[in-house]
Amino acid sequence: MVIDTQSETTSSSIAEDVNITFQDIGYRVRHSFFPGGRKTILNGVSGQFNAGELSVIIGQSGAGKSTLLDILAGYTKPTSGTICVNGQIRNEKLFRRRSCYILQDDQVQNMLTIEESLHFAAELKLGNHINTQQKIKRVEEIITSLGVNRVRNTRAGSLSGGQKKRLAIGLELVNDPPVMFLDEPTSGLDSSTTKQLIYLLHLLARQGRTVVISMHQPSATLLDMVDRLYAMVGGRCGYIGAVQLLVPFLGEINLICPPYHNPVDFFIEICGGHENDLERHSQNGKNSQWINNISNETDSKLLGLEYKINKGDEICLTTLPPPKEDPTNKILLALKSTYPTSSINQFAILTRRALLTIWRDPSFTLMNVGIHCTMALFVGILFFNVGKDAKYVRDNYNFLYYSLMFLMFTAFSGVTVRFPEQVPIVRREHFNRWYNTGAYYASTLASILPTQTVCTLTFCCITYVMTGQPAELLRFLTYCTTLILVSYVAVCVGLFNGSLFNIKNAVIFGPFFIMPFTIFSGFFLRYSDAPSIFRWLFHISFLKHGLVGLVISIFGMNRPKLVCTDIYCHYSKPTQFLKDNGMLNETFSFAVGALAAIGVTVITLTYVVLKIRLKLKW
Repeated sequence: MVIDTQSETTSSSIAEDVNITFQDIGYRVRHSFFPGGRKTILNGVSGQFNAGELSVIIGQSGAGKSTLLDILAGYTKPTSGTICVNGQIRNEKLFRRRSCYILQDDQVQNMLTIEESLHFAAELKLGNHINTQQKIKRVEEIITSLGVNRVRNTRAGSLSGGQKKRLAIGLELVNDPPVMFLDEPTSGLDSSTTKQLIYLLHLLARQGRTVVISMHQPSATLLDMVDRLYAMVGGRCGYIGAVQLLVPFLGEINLICPPYHNPVDFFIEICGGHENDLERHSQNGKNSQWINNISNETDSKLLGLEYKINKGDEICLTTLPPPKEDPTNKILLALKSTYPTSSINQFAILTRRALLTIWRDPSFTLMNVGIHCTMALFVGILFFNVGKDAKYVRDNYNFLYYSLMFLMFTAFSGVTVRFPEQVPIVRREHFNRWYNTGAYYASTLASILPTQTVCTLTFCCITYVMTGQPAELLRFLTYCTTLILVSYVAVCVGLFNGSLFNIKNAVIFGPFFIMPFTIFSGFFLRYSDAPSIFRWLFHISFLKHGLVGLVISIFGMNRPKLVCTDIYCHYSKPTQFLKDNGMLNETFSFAVGALAAIGVTVITLTYVVLKIRLKLKW
C-alpha cells in the first residue's frame, strides 16, 4: 500500500488509524437580506467515525447529509462546534492532505482513457520523489483493484455510470488517503452497480481507511455491507450505531418495525413525525450505547459473495510494497505544507494533459480554424483591394474595425462556453490538493493561446493580402501583432466571465462585459466628443487601443500619399485621416503597452475569482 506522500512526518504509513469525532456541530445560512433571516441546517450534531469501518449517513432530502459531509471533509466551515482527529483538534490543512472528497456531481476528463487519467493523477499526487516505475506499478494496482482492466484504454466519456464512479474513486486512491468522503456515490446507478460500488468501498474500509458516505435510502442488501449508520432527522442526529441495532433502538421508543421490512425504510418513513423523540433518545449523536464494533459480523455476512464488475474482472484490492521516499523531501513537504509537486511541474503536467485533451477533440479546433478562414475569404472579397486607393479609406477603416470585432468575439465566445465545463473537475482536483490555482490557470492559458494564435494569423494573412494593404513587412507585423494581442485580451476577458458564472449565465452576461469596450473603442464615439465623465473608459477599453494599433499599422509610420482614382480624395494624405480621428499623436508602442497592461489586469482578476470559486460550491 502506498505511503501518503503528504502526511505528517510522524506518520510511518497510511495504515495509521484516523478516527474522526465531532461535537455540537451547527451550521446556519442566510436566506434573506434581513439581518435575522438565517436558516439552521445543522443543529448541534455530534458523532464519531472510525477507521476500518464503512459509515453511511442517511436521511430524508434536506436533512443535512451533504452539509455534514462538507463540514467533515473541510469543504465548509461550521458555524459552531469542534472536530477532532484521534482525540486532538483537527488541523484542517494537515487533514486535507490526508483525505479526499468525491462530490456527488463528480466529473472526469472525458477525452482521456482510464489509464491516462490515472497516470496524470500519479504524476501530480505522488511527486518527483517517487520514481516512475513505482508510479506505473501503483496505476496498474488500481486498475486491477477496481476491475476496469478490460476498459483501461476506453475514454472516460464512453464509460458507464458505475465505471466513471470507480474511476473517480481510483483517481483519489493514487496516494492512498486514509480518509475518504463520498457524497451520494450511488446516485443515478442501478441496483447491481450500486452493490458493486458499496462492496468496493467496504473493502477499502477494511484496509484501514475511514470511509464515510452519504446515501438517501440504502436497500436491505446494501445494509449488510455497512458498519455504522448515522441517521439525520431535520438537521439533527436521530440515530448513530450499528445497522443491526437500529430495530432495538426504535423499539425502546415504541416504534415497532414491521417484520421483513427494511429498518432504514421504516426509519425514513416515521422520522418526520418523531424528530424530537429520535433526537432525544440518541442525544443528538452523543449516545454511544448503540455503537458496537461488529465488523466481524458484517464480514461474515459477506463470505461467499462475489460482485463482479465485468466478466473476468473481480473487485479484489491487492496491495504493493510502499514506494521508497526520500525522507528529506518528505520532511520538507510536510514543513512547507506544499503540494506533492512543484508549481512548475504542475504547470507542465497540466499543460500536457490539456493539449492531449484538445488533440483528442479536434472538432472544436478545426471548426474554429474553418470559421476564421471562411470569414477571412468573405471579408477579403467584400473589401477587395480597398487598401491601395485613397478613395476607399473609409471602407478600409471599417474593414479594420470589423476584423477587430470578429477576432474579439470569436476569442471571447469560445472560452466563455468551454471554460465553465472544466470547473467541476478542477474543483475536486484542487480541493484534494492535486495542484494550486496558479498552475492550473497558467496551463489553461498555455493550452488555449496556441490555437488562438493560429486562427488569428490565418485571418490576418488572408485579409491583409486580399484587401490590398501595403506590401511592407513592418506594417504586416504590426497589423498581426495588434490583432493577436486583442484576441489574447479577449480570451482573458472570456476566462474572467467563465470563472464567474456557469455556462448559461456566462452566455447571458457575456455582452455585459464586452459591449462597454465596444462603445468606447473610438469607432462609434470619438474621445473628444464624449462627455468628460466617461472619457476615462476609453483608456481601459482594449478595443480602443487595438483600433489605434491597427490604424497606425496601416495609415501611420510615415506612410506616403495614397493613389487617388477619383476626382478628389480627402484622405490622400494618411496623416489627415489620423488627425480627423484623433490618432495623430498616438504611438504603436503605447497601444501595445496598454493592451498588455489590460491583459495582465484581467488575468489577475480572473485568478482571484477562480481561487475564490474553487473554494465554494458555486
